[in-house]
Amino acid sequence: MIYFLTIGTIVGILLGLRFKVFVLVPATLIIACTIAVTGHGPKATAVTMLATTALLQMGYLMGCIVRMYADAYVRERTASRHHLSRSHPA
Repeated sequence: MIYFLTIGTIVGILLGLRFKVFVLVPATLIIACTIAVTGHGPKATAVTMLATTALLQMGYLMGCIVRMYADAYVRERTASRHHLSRSHPA
């Protein structure tokens, strides 16, 4: 169970860095199918699916936040370089 939770969180972060929210549906289905194939009892499978789905979504949110701050940082650095290069003509 811990493996699925860890992998779900990491996958969520990576998906949040790159994709829109619609990618969570196929990712959730893939994770649910993978957990169902493991062959544990129905109660353990259900709890693992719910927890992994929640962590996938939380990881996605963390990835989106990191992407937002990274984009702002890159825009700020680009603007400051552009501003510096314009103020000192060659």
